[in-house]
Formats: sequence, C-alpha cells, structure tokens
Amino acid sequence: MKKKSISLLVLILFLSSILLSACSEDSKASGGSKSITTLSFAYELPDDHPWGEGAKKFKEVVEEKTNGEVKIEIYGNGSLAGSGREIQEGAKIGTIDIGISSTPMSLMNPYQDLFSLPYIFSSRENAWEVLDGPIGDKVGEKLSAHNLTHLAYWEDGFRQITNSTRPITKIEDFKGLRIRVPESEVRIESFKALGSSPLPMAWSEVFTALQQGTIDGQENPLSVINSSSFYDVQKYLTISNHVYSPATLFINTSKWDSLSKEQKEIVLEAAKAGRDLNRQLNEEQDSELVKGLEEKGMEVTVIDENKPFQEATKSVWESVVNDIGGDAQEIVDEINKSQ
Repeated sequence: MKKKSISLLVLILFLSSILLSACSEDSKASGGSKSITTLSFAYELPDDHPWGEGAKKFKEVVEEKTNGEVKIEIYGNGSLAGSGREIQEGAKIGTIDIGISSTPMSLMNPYQDLFSLPYIFSSRENAWEVLDGPIGDKVGEKLSAHNLTHLAYWEDGFRQITNSTRPITKIEDFKGLRIRVPESEVRIESFKALGSSPLPMAWSEVFTALQQGTIDGQENPLSVINSSSFYDVQKYLTISNHVYSPATLFINTSKWDSLSKEQKEIVLEAAKAGRDLNRQLNEEQDSELVKGLEEKGMEVTVIDENKPFQEATKSVWESVVNDIGGDAQEIVDEINKSQ
C-alpha cells in the first residue's frame, strides 16, 4: 500500500510539472514576456564620422526611451551596403530597416536635387531653417512612393574639392580635371559647367581610384575628406562651399508601420537628437579640420569670391527645375526667399 502511495505521489508530481510548464508557455505566448523589435541602421561612412556619432546617439535614445523594447544594430563603414544607393534600395525592399544617404537620394526622389543646386544655401543656418521646416517636410514626404518614411535631415555639410594636379582659384583651373562625383545628375552637370570632367563612382572605389590616378580629384565635406584619409592621396584642398549636402535619415515604411504610436514618437525624437549631434560635430570640426589637413601636407586655397562660379552654374538651376517640373520652381523660390 505504501509503495502504491509513493507511486501515485510521483505520478501526481510529474503531471503537475507538465501542467506548470504548459501554463508558463501559454503565459509567454499571451504576452507574459516583453516583445523586442530589432532594427538595423546602415550608413556608408567610417564609424568615427559625425554620421557614426549621430547613429550612436540615435541608438542610445531609442533603447533608453523604449526600455529596451526597440533595439538598434548599427552597421557603419559600408558593412551592410557599400554605397548610399545600395542602402536606399535595401531599405526600400526591407533588407535594411533604417538608413542614411546623401546625394544619391535624388535617384529615388528627384526633388532632393533642389537642395544640391550650387550655392542655393547661403549658410548652414539657412539650410537648417529650410530643411527642418515645411519645405523639407514637403520634399521628404515624396519618399513614401518608394516604401520609405522620412525621419529627419542630418548633415553631410558644405562640400569642398580636393585634387592631385593643381590649386583651384578660378574657373579655368577646373579645365580637364577628372573629378569623382556622386550619382547625381545635378552634380555631374555642375562640374561640367565649370569645365571639368565629372565621373560618377561608387564611394567604396574612390580612395583606390585617387591612389591609382584613375581620377584627379573628388568633392566632399571636410569631415569625409579627413575620415577617409584623402590627404594621403591628394595634394590640393579648395574651400569652395559649392554645395550644401543634407543627409536623409529614413526607415522602411512597412517596419515603421509595425511600430506603436509611442515607439514612432521615440524614433522621431531620436532622429532629431542624432541630427543635432551630427550637425554640431560637423560645424565644430570644420575649422579644426582645415588646420589638421594643412598639417598633414595639403595645400589649402579658399575661394572668397564665388560669384563667377555661381554665374557659370546658373544654367544648372534652370535645367534641374525644368526636368523635375511640378512645383519645383515654387520650392526654389521659397528657398531663395529664406535667405
């Protein structure tokens, strides 16, 4: 009898453990455990570039404010996609969740070319006012046609020119120079108007092309010139401020729609926090970078009078506005009024 009682007790304990295990699994399935969403964040530039610092800030704000319910995995230095174009396409089809891209955005949204018109912005502050206001929103909303949702405008910054052939002080100095440009029709036409031979090229190929002499020069913000070590393969730096490049931060729309209202608000807050840090670092670093690049052997020339360059590229404005059509001229007029 005693043996039967012990056997019965063992059976009861065994069945109880199974029941408790089943209850535990039901609890998890019904929301007993916290659901975690992981978002990839990709960009093509080095991790110590202001984009990288902005991305870290974005991650910090999102993960802290969502109490870890949304995780951000950062893939910088082109580790997930080697160019802005590839990052855009990846985000469009959903292989990348969040991305940042500069000039190549015009391949999806031609209206972005309006921000890349030569000398359209008089200062950083002028650009920020336009981009963070109704004009920036109007242009950003056009990404929705490509399954992308615009989050904020970060900054690539004012672009400068480097080359290995000669100093550039006047328009004639551009003649014959093979200058790498991003995949942007407005940038290509701008450098043609100045007399150079622009060559579109993927970012991952630029350093080697400069090193091997396939191209003579390139144009980029100072932060990119420095973080990409172009001082090792380029002798001359020209401070031209010919274009201010915003960098668009975007998210795959399907992924965006999967977030709760509160999570969306936090992501937007984080996008602005990363934007502000990115812009601050770029602005603070510019004067220091010029001095640092000189110390690393670059010969620096500053173009103080840009009116001849503006006149030479004015036809590009007309061509871009006509090609885009719609309300492009209205947007350009609004930008001009902001100055």
